[in-house]
Amino acid sequence: MFRFPQKYRIALVAPSGPIAPETVEQGKKILEKYGHEVTVMPHVFAGGSLPHLAAADTGRAEDINAAIEDDSIDLIWAVRGGAGALRILDKINWQKLKESGKYFAGFSDITAIHWTMAKYGICRYLAAPMMKFLAENSFPLTGETLHAALNGKNISLRLPALRAGNICGTPLPGNLAVASALCGTGFMPETYGKILFLEEVGEAPYRIDRMLTQLRLNGVFDHCAGIIFGNFTGCGEKSEIMDVLQDFTGQVDRPVFYGLPHGHELPFYSICGTQIVTVSE
Repeated sequence: MFRFPQKYRIALVAPSGPIAPETVEQGKKILEKYGHEVTVMPHVFAGGSLPHLAAADTGRAEDINAAIEDDSIDLIWAVRGGAGALRILDKINWQKLKESGKYFAGFSDITAIHWTMAKYGICRYLAAPMMKFLAENSFPLTGETLHAALNGKNISLRLPALRAGNICGTPLPGNLAVASALCGTGFMPETYGKILFLEEVGEAPYRIDRMLTQLRLNGVFDHCAGIIFGNFTGCGEKSEIMDVLQDFTGQVDRPVFYGLPHGHELPFYSICGTQIVTVSE
């Protein structure tokens, strides 16, 4: 199911929260089943000073920088999200990552890393399922889109529109809460010409409204090509979420679409910054 365009040498890192060793082992076995060489970096299970962190900030960043420096590694893959990636943005060697040409896979809290990559002109951010989803996946779409993303295959989508319009651009996928947390940090990327893919989990509708407003007031939507909303898992009734998204649509002048299976549930539509995306109703 997880066909890849080539065999990769993968470093598993934990930029955010802790994860059970057995979950990592399950994901590792799946990747190895398809012929990849997988290394679990030293601090993945080290434990942090706070219970929501996989390890100390220095250790989590050290693993990422070591994977960047290691010429035998092709792809860096986060084992999970949670919280904490924002804390190490000033500790990662972004220039070296850009020069390395390595992919960095993950989603959710890994948005902090992906959007900072975009800030520094690094396009190989890969919004992809992490270890738990790899272990649980039984949907062909998850594997097919992951293969297409790694292969740089362009995406053509037909989705229902809240504000109609045909759009074309490079994708910038992210979690809404983490993206809004980047406002004012110096790590927020320019979004000119980008198609923003936004998803969320476990947030009340009023909080989703507040986060969208924060991004809007910071000019994040002013020059993007368009906006695509993915899954809003555990965020209340669908009708409540749609009310928030429709109200938001009236405050921006970009095309807005919804309904892409991308976010905190399966199947997972993987997206890479090397792809070109076109969208229409």
